[in-house]
Amino acid sequence: MSNISDPLLLLIETSTEICSVALSRGEDIVSYRVVDEPKSHARIIALLVEEVLKEGGLSVDDCNAVVVSEGPGSYTGLRVGVSIAKGICYGAGKPLIAVSSLELLARLAISNGKGISADTLFVPMIDARRMEVYTAKFDAVCNQTSNTEAVILDESNFSEELSKGVVVFIGDGAKKFKDIVNNPNAQFRLIGADARGMVKPALEKFKSGKFEDVAYFEPFYLKDFVAGVTRRRLL
Repeated sequence: MSNISDPLLLLIETSTEICSVALSRGEDIVSYRVVDEPKSHARIIALLVEEVLKEGGLSVDDCNAVVVSEGPGSYTGLRVGVSIAKGICYGAGKPLIAVSSLELLARLAISNGKGISADTLFVPMIDARRMEVYTAKFDAVCNQTSNTEAVILDESNFSEELSKGVVVFIGDGAKKFKDIVNNPNAQFRLIGADARGMVKPALEKFKSGKFEDVAYFEPFYLKDFVAGVTRRRLL
């Protein structure tokens, strides 16, 4: 268990089309960068890391750990984020912490604080193409209360939960559900995945020494990658 009370963490989030990097000391954000540009992760991630460190007047050597979103989410985005995080850990000899991309969305919504009661349910959703989303359920103190799964949305989803009280749907996948559900207990916070949502869970893992094996860690894709098929003839 670490005895560092306010660790300096480099946080990398690439699970969706938004790419963000933050530097935190304890619960405070030191510097932050975000780019909302599809398919740009591989091109910009190293630059964003460099910029947040420069703004903070720090280097990778000053960091106590590197934090990365583990998924589920975009196959390519997760692969890029984990690759650079592991590369930094190898090069600088830093421990690696992984945070669920669904949990960080729930954390962002809960930290907003508006309209939250003890029985409010939070359901982050990450777009998985067409009418499918990656999702799980969290209570008002961000304990995960269901398995992470891929769900095909229709108007009957979460009807039992909505009959019992307020359910807050979060993330880029929640927009799909907003278009088809009609229930007064359904609330929506269409925020994007953001590295700043990883701070609290990363601190908890740092202080309890829950680090990943850098050599063997892989993202949680949830579903196998399916490559598109070109219509062009090669010959």
